[in-house]
Amino acid sequence: MFGDDIKAKMSVSSIIYGPVRPLLYEPTSGKAAILVFTACLLFFIGQSLRIVCFHPLARFPGPPLAIVSNLFYSGTVISGHSHTTIKKLRDNPRKGTNIFVKNPHFYPTDGTIRAKHIVNTSDPVEHAQIRKMMSHAFSQKALFEQEDIVIHYADMLMTAILDESREGLIDLEMFYNWTTFHVLGELASGEPFGSLEARKTDNWITIILMMMIKWNAYDFAIHKLPFLPRIQSWLVPKDIAEGAEIHIMQSKRKILERMNRPNDRLDFVSYIFKKREEIGITDWEMTAHANALVIARSETTATVVSGLTYWLCRTPRAYEKLKRDVRCTFTSSTEITSRSAMPLTYLTACIDEAFRIYPPISIAMPRKAPAGGETVAGYFVPEGTTVAVHMWSTTHNPKNFKDPYEYRPERWMEPNNTDNLDASKPFLLGPRACMGQNMAWMELRILIAKLVFLFDFKLDDDDFDWDRDSRTFVLWEKPPLMTRVTPRAV
Repeated sequence: MFGDDIKAKMSVSSIIYGPVRPLLYEPTSGKAAILVFTACLLFFIGQSLRIVCFHPLARFPGPPLAIVSNLFYSGTVISGHSHTTIKKLRDNPRKGTNIFVKNPHFYPTDGTIRAKHIVNTSDPVEHAQIRKMMSHAFSQKALFEQEDIVIHYADMLMTAILDESREGLIDLEMFYNWTTFHVLGELASGEPFGSLEARKTDNWITIILMMMIKWNAYDFAIHKLPFLPRIQSWLVPKDIAEGAEIHIMQSKRKILERMNRPNDRLDFVSYIFKKREEIGITDWEMTAHANALVIARSETTATVVSGLTYWLCRTPRAYEKLKRDVRCTFTSSTEITSRSAMPLTYLTACIDEAFRIYPPISIAMPRKAPAGGETVAGYFVPEGTTVAVHMWSTTHNPKNFKDPYEYRPERWMEPNNTDNLDASKPFLLGPRACMGQNMAWMELRILIAKLVFLFDFKLDDDDFDWDRDSRTFVLWEKPPLMTRVTPRAV
């Protein structure tokens, strides 16, 4: 069923680690070597001066290294601090009127581990085809059918928190990951991961959170630079590369097992299976689609709930108001559904503010300027130029939000508020807008309303700084959220 495992493993290893080729040296005189080096250096200096002084992009501000080379960009991607680095550079994003497609240098694809899926497909026509194929999984009818699954695992989370809180402090960030990965595991591969029952993080989830996020960052950074993809094996830390290999092979086995296992209930991948023969979807593409759904939907939702928990604990005024609203509306947690929680406007405002102050995708998602170029904010941007809007910088820009580092849900409710609320777009815009945003809102309303109804939370460390201790590698690497939990007598 899985083909030649040894051959497949060798194929995956060669892509993850990169082809290893011996460097060939030929004897040469010292004088010739100096001449070659000098010529290369002069060429680089000349090109740098041309770009800095005469290129159409010369008027855009930025550090010199970022202007003449992609080294600055690649370095920030793998540093873990790209959100704060970019924030310091520029607080004034602008937009053009034309469509900027995704930059394939940031989204490298191939026929195996980087097989195309809805996130990394750059071609608008191909993306529209994939989006149409998956649209049924996110219809209102599908959401209604999925809500029971979300409520089931939300209730399992409440039981797990209740049980474990009796033993002392708990890491809520870990508990949230268990829950959101359970939901997407059920919907994308037909089986949960078992972490909530075992009270232990499944190995597959651990690899995603500790290795795959960083491997993706290295992969993006390396493919942004010339020649480096050929020596990728020497650049990516061994534990990260090995973790990525294990994860990819496990993912492929999971989706092939699901494909050959009858399932009475329609899940996300059921709709892909139906189109498999019609449009020629390969096993690797099936794996890529399922992986994209699980990672993009589960990790990001857990990030929002974790950030919201931290900021509520750090903002007692907002926390007390949300508790009053939720606890005066419901008499039992069993009454809480997405529909019953929707009228709670302060709950919605708290979630909106969590999206703003801790956007789940904090980095800039690179696009390409269209053919013929485009004028953006009065500047001409030549075709093929990489452009992006950096979400963290945008939502922490005082020109868009007054007191941007303050968690203040009321800004989303005040009729005379002067903040530029449209500057916060956690689900993106246009044809690339997240298909799963309605499901995300359903899951967030249910989880947060139940958490606030059943428990009181207090951070263990008064000096704990969530922003300071978070690092971003495309997705967030979040610190433990050690919390003292007190169950309510309900």
